[in-house]
Amino acid sequence: MEELPRVVVSIVGFCVGWLGVWSLLAIPLSQKIGWRPFQPTPPEQKLALLLPLYALAPVAIAIANRRLHQTWADQGLVRGWHSVWAFGLGWGVAISGLGLVLWVKRLSGLNTLPVADDNTRQSETLRERWLPTVGLLALGLVIGGSEELIFRGWLQTQLALVLSPWGAAAIASALFAVAHLIWDGREGLWQQPGLWLLGLVLVVACWADDGSIAIAWGLHAGWVTGLAYIGEFVRPSPVEEKPTWLTGRAAQPLTDIWDGSLLILTAVVVWLLADLLPPG
Repeated sequence: MEELPRVVVSIVGFCVGWLGVWSLLAIPLSQKIGWRPFQPTPPEQKLALLLPLYALAPVAIAIANRRLHQTWADQGLVRGWHSVWAFGLGWGVAISGLGLVLWVKRLSGLNTLPVADDNTRQSETLRERWLPTVGLLALGLVIGGSEELIFRGWLQTQLALVLSPWGAAAIASALFAVAHLIWDGREGLWQQPGLWLLGLVLVVACWADDGSIAIAWGLHAGWVTGLAYIGEFVRPSPVEEKPTWLTGRAAQPLTDIWDGSLLILTAVVVWLLADLLPPG
């Protein structure tokens, strides 16, 4: 435990440096677009602020790695076809799980879908959906990869130097969950337990692949893309007469028992399927 102060200083220094440089862009930008931290943030404002934040993250990690004598492989970023297959496994499990939960909720009468005539549906499918879908795929890739590299990669690695694996996972996942409050405000408190559990599941995905973040990246990217697609094009609404713990809160994933069960099932499935991946 004698290394604990050193690790804490390293983490704090990393965050101060990374966020400090970002603030040089974020402060004037937030004044221009009217963003306020710890308040619900519109998607377009959030995206405008996240992109430079995540663009700076690899630079900050590279500097930290050089100072701490660590490598990208130490943070779970491993090149090779094995990582490509692992990413695909995570992405497929994420999309399949979201589809399963949506189907179960619909079958159980826990949500409703907006009614659209055939002409409107065909028009959206042919002319309006393909380009946003490509954008959502890219968005999921960037957000998922950045957050996995930061939280399950760099941060988890530092904490694991002085804590047990589960202790490091619990703290890294808690920080991951709390960070979302910057964008969600008080309404985001309902999602905190689910986000913490999601963080743990992503850590388990890394463990299942010998520390690589590839499966976790695929899971995270799939969830971001899938949830954004569902929110944009499917637009399910919880049935008000049903209890919230069954239906979830409107526009707030991870707030019902089905989403929590999906996370646990995902951890089990990924742990079992990871052994089937081809060797690196």
